[in-house]
Amino acid sequence: MTRTSDSSPHGEHGPGYMQRRTARVELAGAEASLSPQDLYKVEIKVRNVSTAGFMAECAAPVRIGSNVWLDIPGIGKVEAQVRWQIGLKMGGMFLDPISLNRCEWTAEKAKAEA
Repeated sequence: MTRTSDSSPHGEHGPGYMQRRTARVELAGAEASLSPQDLYKVEIKVRNVSTAGFMAECAAPVRIGSNVWLDIPGIGKVEAQVRWQIGLKMGGMFLDPISLNRCEWTAEKAKAEA
């Protein structure tokens, strides 16, 4: 797992660039299901997560602005709003921030005793 954040000044990215408010934790494609309005399930691969949102790969189109449920191991179902989708990639914002301390995707793996 790699913690990242966008700490570059606005000048390096041009006008209109906004810095992320929370650090992202990169994931190796954690499998999850996304349920738009609890009507059906779409399988996704979560690529990164923060306390405020997530980015995933999703083969199915999901309407931008729609509310969805993301099942996060260690936390359970979390409501989010789809903010963007470009090709197979999409991003969502959690309606209530989550704690990464309880998220099994971001937990440090225990070292095996020899």
